[in-house]
Amino acid sequence: MCDDLSKVSVPFLVSTARAMLERAGITRFHLVGHSMGGLTALLPAYREPDRVLSFVDIEGNLAPEDCFLSRQILTCPAGDDETFLADFTERVRRSPSPAGALYAAGLRHKVRGGAVRGIFESMVGLSDHGELMAKFLALPCPRMFMYGEENSSLSYLPKLRGNGVELAEIPHSGHWPMYSHPVAMWERIAGFHTRQDRVTRG
Repeated sequence: MCDDLSKVSVPFLVSTARAMLERAGITRFHLVGHSMGGLTALLPAYREPDRVLSFVDIEGNLAPEDCFLSRQILTCPAGDDETFLADFTERVRRSPSPAGALYAAGLRHKVRGGAVRGIFESMVGLSDHGELMAKFLALPCPRMFMYGEENSSLSYLPKLRGNGVELAEIPHSGHWPMYSHPVAMWERIAGFHTRQDRVTRG
């Protein structure tokens, strides 16, 4: 728990994740992160790459173009945190993106308004200035970048492929493949991990 929600940000989440790993005694691990979770996972992976066995990044932020949701904290300002969250939820609900309405339906039950600004602002700052692409490509572990068919026009996909990143396009899906096509998403992740296990066993 964080008593001051305004202190919550991506660096705060990174520190929390590292503390949980240390408390649990986990030294090496596979990473799977979606969107904000992918960005959050990238930062400690870059700092301690020897601990990461593999990384499945599901539309985690790597470039400024990925801030189509979080940048709304700047482009669609509101008078207070709760109003922003309510307006943001409604915009997502009305968007044509696959599973947008389903994602929006759970936001009020999962998200506290006071935490949104710090998270979104830090996501935008890191996406614009954090050299996230360079950090992701520098990771020595096997990497998969997963994206919904709706986002197959992301400008950096050829760069990822050219640098040895496995690409996984999930059909009939947008930014939330876990809602719009979960079977395909988990099958691709399972296949990726199975291949890595075979390589590790030699």
